[in-house]
Amino acid sequence: MSRPAAVVLGCHWLDRQSELAFVTRSIAGAASRCGEVAVLVPGVAGRREADGAFDLQAIGPPGALQWPGGGPVETTVIVDDLTSEVTTLLADARPSAVHFLSGTEPLASSTWQHLAVVGGASTVGVHVPVNRMAERDRHHGFGFTDYLLVLGDRTGEQAEPPPAAAWLSAAFPDADVVVLEDAVASAWKGRALRGKVSVDTRMDLWRLLAHANVCVDLAPGRLIARACVEAMRFGTPIIVPAGSGPAVTHAVATGSVAFRDEAELLETVDALQDSTYRVGASDAARRYADERYGDPHALVRRLGALLPERSPEPPGRHG
Repeated sequence: MSRPAAVVLGCHWLDRQSELAFVTRSIAGAASRCGEVAVLVPGVAGRREADGAFDLQAIGPPGALQWPGGGPVETTVIVDDLTSEVTTLLADARPSAVHFLSGTEPLASSTWQHLAVVGGASTVGVHVPVNRMAERDRHHGFGFTDYLLVLGDRTGEQAEPPPAAAWLSAAFPDADVVVLEDAVASAWKGRALRGKVSVDTRMDLWRLLAHANVCVDLAPGRLIARACVEAMRFGTPIIVPAGSGPAVTHAVATGSVAFRDEAELLETVDALQDSTYRVGASDAARRYADERYGDPHALVRRLGALLPERSPEPPGRHG
């Protein structure tokens, strides 16, 4: 097998609920359009497993990772999480270049670069897909639309909504407030629980996002804030807490705010009840998200510029 154009070291690749895994998979897929990509994951050393377009190669369990083959790695490595173990592993392997998505470890080489997906000097971005069919029909569990959607991060059975949702329900007693936590959507009105439905698929989530008046994400992802981007691609404005990382970048870029307290949250939601203001905010959100995260070919082009051109393999050389 010829030397790959890139090696993706996905320590979180197998965690399907991880935003880091989503971004890594998206980048690996785009990189595969530029050349061969090898994907390394934790697991029993030497084991191979098919996963979509890739054959995953396990390189040992966490704490005992081993680079396959040994010796210098004459290619580019893209790593999801630059932990101390991964730093040591790559320092020994001496790849041509290293690009990492997250991590705070001291870099073994000045040539290693952080690969930003939102903002930053070296932004590669990512493609965030949505299914436009979600805009046609509301979620099957609710008979209403134009609700205030609140995304929380609590798990288990909850007797009360999150404080932010309670504020909204009290301040806007005629509005339906839908709270999504732990794959369950609960509908509240005037602080009273109206019912609950399960959210079993990404399509269920997209329908909730597409038919909301606004999406208040209380715990957006720290790498790209995927649900926020998906909401914006449907033209649903977002509101996020101050200090919530990339989500703040999205909100500010689309004319929204990062709320610091109850008053700022309620003021922003109140403004979105005006139909003219809501249309402008919706257009800005959709335009921003589609331009930056809606074009898979743009990601391929950016990665093509990032990955160095490789000369042909010397005759008789095999990897």
